[in-house]
Amino acid sequence: MATKEFHSRSNEHAGIEAGTKFKTVKAHHEVNGDVEAGVELTLESIAHYPTRYVLKDDEGREWVMPIHTVEKIEE
Repeated sequence: MATKEFHSRSNEHAGIEAGTKFKTVKAHHEVNGDVEAGVELTLESIAHYPTRYVLKDDEGREWVMPIHTVEKIEE
């Protein structure tokens, strides 16, 4: 298995792939704004060390969230 560079984003990690739908389980704050709990987001990419999801909302804004703040939406 190839190693992932810490400064690079990937499109897959631990069976989770770009395009997967998630829902926030708790509110999240960033400099650009806030995301409330219960918001549906789409995975754009995965940042590493520590692992964080780069998610996009319906308005096209990207959010970088720790993986424990979201849960996968089962389809």
